[in-house]
Amino acid sequence: MQIRRLVNRSVRIALEAGYLACLLAFCASSLRGQALSPAWVEVGPGGAAIVRIVVTAPGDCPKLKVDGNSRPTRVRQPMPAGFRPVCQAAIPSGARNASVNGQKLALPRPNPSRVVVFGDTGCRIKGDKIQDCNDVNKWPFLQVASDAAQENPDLVIHVGDFLYREIPCPPGSEAKCGGTPAGDNWDAWNADFFTPAAKLLTTAPWAFSRGNHETCDRSWRGWFYYLDPRDWDGTCTPYSGVYVIQLGKFQLAMLDSSSVKEDAEDEQQISTYAAELSSLHMEHGWLVDHHPFWGFKSNEENSEVRPIAVPLEEAWKRAAPTGIDLILSGHIHLFEFVGLDAGHPAQLVAGDGGTDMAVPVQTPANGTVVRGAAVTTSESLHEWGYTLLVREGSGWQLSLKNHAHKTLVTCSISSGTSACTMAPAE
Repeated sequence: MQIRRLVNRSVRIALEAGYLACLLAFCASSLRGQALSPAWVEVGPGGAAIVRIVVTAPGDCPKLKVDGNSRPTRVRQPMPAGFRPVCQAAIPSGARNASVNGQKLALPRPNPSRVVVFGDTGCRIKGDKIQDCNDVNKWPFLQVASDAAQENPDLVIHVGDFLYREIPCPPGSEAKCGGTPAGDNWDAWNADFFTPAAKLLTTAPWAFSRGNHETCDRSWRGWFYYLDPRDWDGTCTPYSGVYVIQLGKFQLAMLDSSSVKEDAEDEQQISTYAAELSSLHMEHGWLVDHHPFWGFKSNEENSEVRPIAVPLEEAWKRAAPTGIDLILSGHIHLFEFVGLDAGHPAQLVAGDGGTDMAVPVQTPANGTVVRGAAVTTSESLHEWGYTLLVREGSGWQLSLKNHAHKTLVTCSISSGTSACTMAPAE
């Protein structure tokens, strides 16, 4: 029976993948006018909501209907070469209903109680690391995103690193990636993000974080044009300023760590991030960035775990920010949960969204001291999946679910304390 369920699930996912590819790449013009993506809602500074939709040509921008009234969407400018235009419009605060092309939009809710988190989602094609982009079991982002949509989240947080198809498919790897688009352009962004994320894009509003794959020497054009919620002038900014999303009493501080020099005591970076952390005045807020403040990494030569992102660790020590209960990050292609003493917030690492997994962290981190704080709770899993956070009273219940929709670990976060429980093995 279990084998039959797995087979049926694989067939369903494969059919869904084919349907979405048709919908977004070949059938868009006939089914939704000139739209190349679904319309999605993202939240920006202060909690302002924006709707965006990718279209074939600048003249194809659809109308936004809000509470029965129509208003135009306009092309985001400037549009980079090699990209399809994205149309956008602000959604008024207090809007009750909104739609684009007949598609009902998921509007932000105050005090969201169900939040999905993941990152590092694209299919890796770079150097000698060639992921099988054609096998949903070896690049499972479609499955991860589709399962996450079934959770009916109030908010989705992507912690960065969207585009991994950085080079053309190498000779001899055609079975894995033959014909795939590559580079910082619409076709590659569509293949790596918009197509597999289509269902989840329509399910809930999103908050986007910038990863090291979106730095000024990598895929910055797609990041700034499609996903950054702020205005831009067509140039790349190495450090985008921190901002806070406010949804009722729920607060997210969005910090751009994309250019962090992980293992360097870089004084300029330490000062920059310390100033940004010092500027935050939050109460029970979450901090979102790409590089973990308290995450750990290991390698095949040495199983000893090592902290990551030295400049962020030192910046935190200097700034000593308060009012932050949880840090959400990615970058390490694993699931990790780390709790510390000395008043430090818990750290979730959700870099398990679909790209090639990292070397497993097999040595327990408990007792490890990071900038004067000791690890009191730690879990690490080498599994693709997503993390669901559900509000429980004044705290949160965290569940890691793998790409087979099985809960692997649960953690409780409340009043500065945390504890985790592994699911029993089957």
